[in-house]
Amino acid sequence: MERYARLLSRTDLSPYITDVQFEFRENVNRLLDKHATPAYLRECDDGKIFPKKIVDLMAEQGWFAITLPEEYGGVGGYMDMIAMLEIIGYHSTSIARFWNINVNMVGGAIVRLGAPALKEKLIPSLAKGKTYFAFALSENGSGSDAASLQTQGRVDGDHIVLNGTKMWITGAMQANYILTACRTAKGDGKHDGISLVLVPRDAPGVKVTPIDLLGGHPIRTCEINLVDVRVPCGLLVGDLHKGWSQLMSVLSKERIALATMCTGAAQAVVDQALEYAKERKQFGRSIASFQAINHKLVEMQTLIDAARLLAFRAGRLLEDGTPCNRESAQAKFFAADSYLRVATDGLQIMGANGYSMEYAMQRHFREAKLFQIFGGTNEILRNVVARDLLN
Repeated sequence: MERYARLLSRTDLSPYITDVQFEFRENVNRLLDKHATPAYLRECDDGKIFPKKIVDLMAEQGWFAITLPEEYGGVGGYMDMIAMLEIIGYHSTSIARFWNINVNMVGGAIVRLGAPALKEKLIPSLAKGKTYFAFALSENGSGSDAASLQTQGRVDGDHIVLNGTKMWITGAMQANYILTACRTAKGDGKHDGISLVLVPRDAPGVKVTPIDLLGGHPIRTCEINLVDVRVPCGLLVGDLHKGWSQLMSVLSKERIALATMCTGAAQAVVDQALEYAKERKQFGRSIASFQAINHKLVEMQTLIDAARLLAFRAGRLLEDGTPCNRESAQAKFFAADSYLRVATDGLQIMGANGYSMEYAMQRHFREAKLFQIFGGTNEILRNVVARDLLN
């Protein structure tokens, strides 16, 4: 499709993905172009409506199975994941984030750390898109310093009793289970004594309250209050008291996924700004003919191309089993910064129309900032890269 040429016809990705994965991207885009229309996405954003129609479509297409083990109904690997997420991000970062939380973050943690019985119980249902998850790590007093969390988990026989409050939890309203980081023991340092527990959303003592944010409205971000919530020890993910060190194994995957969403969304910004600039006439000619505009568009596209290659490079390392902590951090902060800059410039090119709720540009402007904050702030990720450079 000519309209999506800068998204799909990318020979620069040939070293990273196969012909089959290129075809997969085209299929994902074809379906979302038909079903995730601008009008539908605006309706979900304006009304803070969960996009169930699209989530169900993703489940029907088997996209929730990507990266999960074959024995549990899974298919494909990490390059399939990032090949897909860029396309989904082009249409909706909210829907891409929902997939990431479910499959890449919580599903990945269960696959890597969960007991066999837990995997048998939950992963096949996740692969079919019939079970939803959320991940509760952050608290009011522990954002970037996440290991300072205060939520308590007390072992009581064959149960763990949780008390505390979690903040900024994406997708908790739809989740069947919330993977919750809690402190189950005192240790020598703040990273010691943390455990990961799958809390049933409908368990007594669980209260989920949506938080109004600037963007990302279709998938609400929530506060979760836990009061004497009893969870069977069989829902422990990983080893008791060792959750923090085990959790680190999934962070590189998240950063790469977020970077890829940003490149897709940023490409949508350029395509919208370019289309508008070609059609908009001032002083008797298209504004795209003015150097002040077309140089801005050139800078925008160049930023995205660079961010895309950083993301796909990190994805290839992840797929190959090569440590990529630095590369994933670079990909995420560069892509997030680029998305915000591109969204700001895109809005400027469109002027008052860009600021109007009638156009999707304002949604990109609101949502881009989010990516500099969650999944590890860009300042924290620069610290990650700095440590690598200095060692």
